[in-house]
Amino acid sequence: MDSNLSAAVPEPMVRLAVYPDRCRGCGLCELVCSTLHEGESRPSVSRIKVEKDRENYRFTPSVCVQCTVPKCLFACPTGAVKVDERTGARYIDEDLCTGCGLCAEACPFASEGTVIFMHPSKGVYVKCDLCRRRSGGPACVEVCPTHAIVLHEKGGR
Repeated sequence: MDSNLSAAVPEPMVRLAVYPDRCRGCGLCELVCSTLHEGESRPSVSRIKVEKDRENYRFTPSVCVQCTVPKCLFACPTGAVKVDERTGARYIDEDLCTGCGLCAEACPFASEGTVIFMHPSKGVYVKCDLCRRRSGGPACVEVCPTHAIVLHEKGGR
């Protein structure tokens, strides 16, 4: 990858950190995310996924880590993966996405259908955008009762 391209991408100003040991699998993060983005409480379209191992009582939230060098952005042939000017969040412009999946293939953190995934009814890929259109920041952080999802701002705050 051309280092000049990487240098041209602004760093994210905020990132989400997840703490699986704190997660209790309530699913509130998935519900608020799907409601905010899709207008319905449907975990299958949530941009955060909680992998649930109920037998061992282990729950692992998976969400985009907003990479400094976003391989998904460089892999997208249509320019659908963009960077929010205000927050630096990497997001997918659904109007430009053709559903090719190259972004998901390029993501080093994505397991099948977690971080970047095909929306089940739209035919485009989606991922966490840090609730970029919401003035209060990521809604999942706000509703998590155990603080398993925490917002980290650039500069350590």
